[in-house]
Amino acid sequence: MNFSLSVSIEVDAAISRVLSCEAWPVKRSLLLLMSGQDAPIRALVACSLRFNQSAIKAGAALDIIYAGLQQLHARIESGREEASMLGTGAVVLVGDYLTSGAFRLLVDCADMRLLSVAASAVNQVSELEVAHLGMGQADVSPQCMQKLLAPLAIAAGDIGSILAGYPPDITRIARVFAEHLVASHILFLDAECAVSGQVRTSLYVAASNLCRHAIYAAEAIAAATENHRPRELAEGIAARIAARTSFLAEPTSM
Repeated sequence: MNFSLSVSIEVDAAISRVLSCEAWPVKRSLLLLMSGQDAPIRALVACSLRFNQSAIKAGAALDIIYAGLQQLHARIESGREEASMLGTGAVVLVGDYLTSGAFRLLVDCADMRLLSVAASAVNQVSELEVAHLGMGQADVSPQCMQKLLAPLAIAAGDIGSILAGYPPDITRIARVFAEHLVASHILFLDAECAVSGQVRTSLYVAASNLCRHAIYAAEAIAAATENHRPRELAEGIAARIAARTSFLAEPTSM
């Protein structure tokens, strides 16, 4: 079984243990939110630096927080059909439920360092989201999206580095790796869903550039620690982007 699949299976099991509510609005919202994730990218980043149960739980917590604080928020702001169907009250309560489940996972790690990193990231995310209230999806540039995604991404790098026992200089590189790779992954998913061809191309280009920077950082981590998982993870995402963009670049037959 490959690394990404192993992490995904462990993350699914961890999330199922803490998000067990059977209420219809919760189940419906979780299906809508989690089905678009494609991969638990923050958990993958943390586990690429140190693959153990604490990295799985803390990384899964960051992915849940992203779903509750950022994906759900974006759906309300955009007026998407599923948010309207559930109602604002249910959507807000589901967001609270997701956040509480995430912190249950963090408490299970029994490591105050991880809890502190995640709590700080949540504060930063909340501040950024408030600052961007009212902005439509079309108003959010790739650079702005990277900024919005950065706190939870960097937290994944910090958590993996803490668990791996990396010194400050390697931790700084891991933060760069995490920030660029998470943004690359999310922008790639956004490109796949974009209606406008121009927007789609712009997102693919941004995702490719960010992934290239993530690979550079991953190579530095590998050189310093002999840990090649971050590079393998980044190269896997880069391959997906390259395959998609090369397909789009092919000339159409007459």
